[in-house]
Amino acid sequence: MWDPNRLSRRTFLTLLGGGFTAAALLTACGKRSPQMSSLRTASKWFSDQTIISNLGPQRTIWSFSDDGGNLGGLSPQSIGVEIADAALQVIHTTKASLHNDGVAMPYYPVIVPFQKSEVHEFRFDLGKRGSYVGYAVPGSKSTSSIIWPGDRFPAIATPTSSNSRGVNPICTREPSCPFHERSLDESIASKNATVLIVSTPAFCGTKWMCGPVLENLISQVGDEQHGFDVIHVEVYSNPTGDELGPVAPAVEAMGVGYEPFIFLIDEGGMVLRRLDHIWDNAELRELLSLI
Repeated sequence: MWDPNRLSRRTFLTLLGGGFTAAALLTACGKRSPQMSSLRTASKWFSDQTIISNLGPQRTIWSFSDDGGNLGGLSPQSIGVEIADAALQVIHTTKASLHNDGVAMPYYPVIVPFQKSEVHEFRFDLGKRGSYVGYAVPGSKSTSSIIWPGDRFPAIATPTSSNSRGVNPICTREPSCPFHERSLDESIASKNATVLIVSTPAFCGTKWMCGPVLENLISQVGDEQHGFDVIHVEVYSNPTGDELGPVAPAVEAMGVGYEPFIFLIDEGGMVLRRLDHIWDNAELRELLSLI
């Protein structure tokens, strides 16, 4: 691991407060040790709005480009991780395992129990492959619009094959997926658990991230009855090839400003688990095993 004590706290906080990347941070440091000269920027695949402090373990997602700039070009089976707070004190150490089952992008979920809503530094040790750094700023639940595990999910009406609720198409997958037969509010009011996925297969900005998640869910659960409901909701109300248009009302009501995401909601309407941005079959199976 590189030595964070070579950076002043003032430099660290000033740069990160301005939203600078790790590359900018290193450039601003002037003279650097050989360790710091070889430090690279980790690729961050999550929004800071998906992490908060003082609510248990939080999921962050990272990958590492190789010398040629290929995303996910470096993918050892396991990596070492240190997480430091704004005072550059290490608050958590862990190992992260490679995930690439059914997704094109190899990635590493790093689970962190943040205690403060401030900038945190992630230091990744890839052994002979080098050292990487990344940054994240968890917020607080009191200012978050997102629904969190432990919250009761609101009874939101979602488009179905019998009632599109102004959304056209209700599924941009070709052919349409089998998860549009029941509205979310009906499922929450029933005795069934609910798996809710929000994604837009035809208009996904990053095919290797949000593209496979619906296909993987279809592969894992099929179209048979399992004692729980599976509901897919499109992101946009009336998307076209030229204009995506407004976000669907149901998605707006969920308070989420990104996609894709998936919720597991229990029989009482309580959120058990949420995954954001990218997840592979291994993480999906883990989520489904909670039902």
